[in-house]
Amino acid sequence: MKRRQAQHAISDDEQIARYAYVLGNVPTTVADRAYAAAFARLSATQRTQIVGQLRAELPEAPQEPPPDYPNAFAVLMRNLHARAAMVRIPLAAAFAAEFVASPPIAAYFTTGAGSVTMDHQPPWIHALAGHETAPIDGGTMQHRRGANSGDWFPV
Repeated sequence: MKRRQAQHAISDDEQIARYAYVLGNVPTTVADRAYAAAFARLSATQRTQIVGQLRAELPEAPQEPPPDYPNAFAVLMRNLHARAAMVRIPLAAAFAAEFVASPPIAAYFTTGAGSVTMDHQPPWIHALAGHETAPIDGGTMQHRRGANSGDWFPV
């Protein structure tokens, strides 16, 4: 029987770290779709607040995307200053959680190119993609007496 780890609350810092990890490991096209999907999953109030907070953080405020248009937000997030500002705003953790859990990110690690690297991904990526992870057994293939226990030849 497999034991599942109990779900625990993820801190805001951990949410932002996961966002940064995913952002650094997916292609730009996947990130664009994830930004649009995450933005669309937020409430209208949250969308308006995020856009306003980002504009206040940026050195040169870009043209304001409509708060209800997810693809315009994805274009805004191509700006590296906007990405850096995203982690400083009050709603960063909420947005980061939506970004990491978005369907484009899950699809990338489930059936896309990211699925090829699943052995090298952290356990929370495995959980996101629905992959079962097996504990590392120190290189021992079997834990019972037999082929790997060294008792083939009597002493």
